This record gives sequence, C-alpha cells and structure tokens, in this order.
Amino acid sequence: MNNIINNTLVFLWEPAGSGIRLLRCFGNSPVLTVPDQLNGKKITEIGAYCFSRSRPKFSEKIYKSIFIDIRNVTTTQENGLSFNDSSFDFSLFGTELDGTFLEEVTLPEEITTLHNAAFYNCRKLKKLSVGTRISGIGSDEFMNDTHLEHLIIRGKDTEPSGLSLILERIAENITVSFCPNDSSTPESILFFPEYYEWLDEISPAHIFSRSIHGEGFRMRKSFENGILNYRKYDSCFDNALTVESPESLCKIALNRLRWPSRLENVFKEKYETAIETHLNTAFSLTIKSKDFSLLQFICEHFSPDMTVLSEAMEHCIETDWSEGNAFLMEQKHNTFSEKTFEFDLDF
Repeated sequence: MNNIINNTLVFLWEPAGSGIRLLRCFGNSPVLTVPDQLNGKKITEIGAYCFSRSRPKFSEKIYKSIFIDIRNVTTTQENGLSFNDSSFDFSLFGTELDGTFLEEVTLPEEITTLHNAAFYNCRKLKKLSVGTRISGIGSDEFMNDTHLEHLIIRGKDTEPSGLSLILERIAENITVSFCPNDSSTPESILFFPEYYEWLDEISPAHIFSRSIHGEGFRMRKSFENGILNYRKYDSCFDNALTVESPESLCKIALNRLRWPSRLENVFKEKYETAIETHLNTAFSLTIKSKDFSLLQFICEHFSPDMTVLSEAMEHCIETDWSEGNAFLMEQKHNTFSEKTFEFDLDF
C-alpha cells in the first residue's frame, strides 16, 4: 500500500509484540492516512482513546516519530508520564488529530486490533478506511461518532474481514464499500440502517426484557465466518419494508441494484418494486447528494413519468444543481415531447 502523507505528522507509539501500538497523532489536516510503518516496524494496533477527544494515559516508555511528507525523519524515546500532566502543552507537536478535528482516517493494512474507545466521541469523523485483518475490537469503539457515514473495507466481499465486528459497534446508519486492491472503484456497496435497543423493566420482579427496533440489527448479523452472506442480507428486506423509512429502503435497494454482487432474481424484483413505489424519494436522495451517476441509473432502469420528472427538476433548481436539472430536462424531452410527422402529398 502506498501512503502519501503531506506536511508534518507526529506519532506517539509503543511496541506491541513484533509490531507497534499507535497512541496519538498530530498534524494539520482533518484527513489522515496512517503510515504502514514507524521506525521500521509495522503498525498493528490502535491504542485506547487514540483518536478520541479524551487523551489516553501514557506509559513511561513511549516513542515519538516525526514524518515530513512521506519520510520518517526522526524517532526518539520519550517519558510518557510527563505527557499525563494536565499542564503539558501538546500543541508543541501540532494539532491533535482527535474527535474535534478528524474527518477521514485511513488505517494501515496490518491493523489487527482496535483497543477500547479508539474512536470515541469522534463527532466530526465521516469516513473510515480499513484493511481486512481486524480481529479484535474493544468497547465504546465508535460511541458518539454521530457523523460517521461511510466505511471502506479494502478487500473483496468474498474474503473474511473485521466488518462484522465493526458493525456490532455501530448502531447508526452506515454505508459500507468493498474496494479490493486499493482501488477506489467499489466491488460492492451496502447500506445498513440504524437500529435502537432498550430495556423494559417487568415489575415487580425487576426483570428486564431487551427490545430492538429496526431491521439494521438483523442485517448486521448476515455474516458467516467473517464473510457477508448476501442471501441473509437480502432476506431482511421483507421485514425492512414494514419498519424502515422510504429513505432507508431506497438506499438499501439502490445499492444492491447498482452493485448486484450475488443478487438473486427474487430479491432483485423486490428491490425494483421498492424503488418504483418510492421513486420520488429515490430522486430526492439522489439530488440531495448530487450523485450524477445514480441519477443516470434511475432514469435508465426505471420509467419516471412526467410528473415525477417535473418534481425532480424543481428539486434540482431548489438545490442549485444545474447538471442534474439539464439531464432531467433532456430525459423529459426525449421521452415525452410530441413527435411530428411530415407527409409528402405530391402524387
């Protein structure tokens, strides 16, 4: 994996077996690509509270590595206990790359473990990219990450990954992309809707029963031996039709239809019916995200009538999306404009 790191980055770390446990990062960009190695050793673990708004507690013997562009310029041993002093000025290292600043994080291929609360309270984090070797995840890993919306798995959807472990820690809406071989082109994209859990007390015995609302919970259980089982995932759609919002239904269906990895015809038809039923919602989501390729897909694979197209065009105007509006105008003209005929009446 070729990582490009711009400007200066500072990493605090400690040995972890034959690899490295990353403890804290500093830099000047909200988009971070963590290097594969520090001081000649592979980064294999992300330490507790590494990217959290709350700082971790440092042990006495830790190391500091400074990167300038893509070069590990210096590595020095530090007394980590001094960093635990509340008066220590971390701004000497640069901006802390934590939950108040980070928006995108790409982790190295060799990462196997995310320790407790590594991404706790990362309220600005939107996108996370990981390899396929994650096998251990701590508690409160993504708690309060209210803007995390896209998870990229850098691997094939036919190989084991840590996706099921990650999804167990994310109850909110999340889109997952499988992008093998460091490609930015996805092999498959899936949407997992949010779900809610609560405990009901049965009085007077003080016994609690667990209640779950949302099909996203069952969809997150669609794994066998670390590999996504598409039939299990697709089988959840029948119940999703009764409990999920039109927006969530459209996100589930459109992603499966656009990237139909092992999609059986029986489920394909159900997804198509759902989009036909909620075509206005599908257009609304597309226009909101200004996704031109999705707009083309909907128009090519479904048959919006003149009313739906007109409403979609109005929405484009409201959101100042001229490209989408121009495309819909052309679609409307090509589909519904009256045809004229010329007759030669000369005998």
